[in-house]
Amino acid sequence: PYSCCPAASAYTTSRMTSIKAILFDMDGVLASVGTSYREAIVQTAAHFGVKISQEDISVQKKIGNANNDWILSKKLIDSKLNPSEQSPTLEKVTEVFEEIYQGNDTTPGLCETESLIPSLGLLEEIYRRCNGAFAVVTGRPIKDCHKFLQTHKLDHLFKICICMEDAPAKPNPTGVLMACKKLGVEPCNALMIGDTPDDIKAGKSGGTLAWGVLTPEEDAKVTLGLVRPPEDMTTCLLAAQADGVMRCGLSQLLDIIPAAPLVPQGVLRRGEVHRNTKETRIDVTVHLDGSGVCEVHTGLGFLDHMISQLAKHGRFDIQLTCSGDLHIDDHHTAEDCALALGEAFDLALGKRQNIKRFASALCPLDEALSRVVVDISSRPFAVVDLQFTREMIGQISCEMLEHVLESFAHSSRLTLHVHNLHGKNNHHKAESAFKALGVALREAVSLDASAGVPSTKGVLN
Repeated sequence: PYSCCPAASAYTTSRMTSIKAILFDMDGVLASVGTSYREAIVQTAAHFGVKISQEDISVQKKIGNANNDWILSKKLIDSKLNPSEQSPTLEKVTEVFEEIYQGNDTTPGLCETESLIPSLGLLEEIYRRCNGAFAVVTGRPIKDCHKFLQTHKLDHLFKICICMEDAPAKPNPTGVLMACKKLGVEPCNALMIGDTPDDIKAGKSGGTLAWGVLTPEEDAKVTLGLVRPPEDMTTCLLAAQADGVMRCGLSQLLDIIPAAPLVPQGVLRRGEVHRNTKETRIDVTVHLDGSGVCEVHTGLGFLDHMISQLAKHGRFDIQLTCSGDLHIDDHHTAEDCALALGEAFDLALGKRQNIKRFASALCPLDEALSRVVVDISSRPFAVVDLQFTREMIGQISCEMLEHVLESFAHSSRLTLHVHNLHGKNNHHKAESAFKALGVALREAVSLDASAGVPSTKGVLN
């Protein structure tokens, strides 16, 4: 079957990993202009008594040096005139073209027929993968470029636009180089995408990678089997030294610009702490991206039960062993286990990037209902009120269960609010609270590629 995209060379493939910015031509890449700019050329020619077709335009685009549609209109008109007929001036051709394209008080312009080719969601995803390094390099006038971006809600993606007034028309590479400079990237780390040989030549001359893309019209010809090499646009783009050619819509960019892993390859969100004092000896490991496997031996059975609830419902793998001075009471063991667990949790979070940060959970256990609100803020603070009505649950005092939550919040550097909203059974109150803590933390530490550092300060320290 006919393929529009050849396999990239090993050299090109290796360069793909270094792409930091993407430069987009507008017409035929972002904007579907078959019924606007190209139809304006057809109607402009008709105004001067000359009949040209969309295919005539396509042929000129394949040949090259056809980036300015005013000049292209005049060129096509002149090519069809008899020697005895007078050629219109470029100024007159431009005037007629602009009235047809822009419209007037009584007739809407063909510009109103333009549509966005790739989906906005796709562009936003690639924008994220490139850390916002997008630019438009187009032969459009500035006003037409910005009108299209605003109409299709793209202006937040394309803050850098190199237009007709800014640089010579492609294939001159000046616009490409200007865009790279404004983005702060070397041309070798940029990718130019265009639908004509002029776009490809401009990119290659400027030192970028350059990929062609088929317009909706050219893509339809491929789909319907109406073109074959060497008459097709793909062949023309490759002849201009394109590194590859993608189908209409730019979806192949998802393969060309891979998503960066949210957690760097080989890095585990894991924390390990060994805490040795005259009162306790504790070893603890926490793996945030686990499955809820828990092995805990604190010497306090009910505390083991609560930490197991945190692990299970947070999907954290937790191993914790403690040898403490339980012959005195439960205080040192419970407090130090919470401090060590929090320290391990803090280590597992690492730089606190690409996480959701905020979360809350409501968890019931029969008649008891507890609410937990958590902020992985690096601002340790805890408000805990579990409404206990007896002194002990098993071997641990109820006051120490609340203190465990406070100590965990401080050593893990979390803001934590834990409240029992309803309940009569104290076991149920405590267990619903620890379950809610696990559920809320699972959400708060979950990966979110759009978050970056989830703070307007730029750091979470």
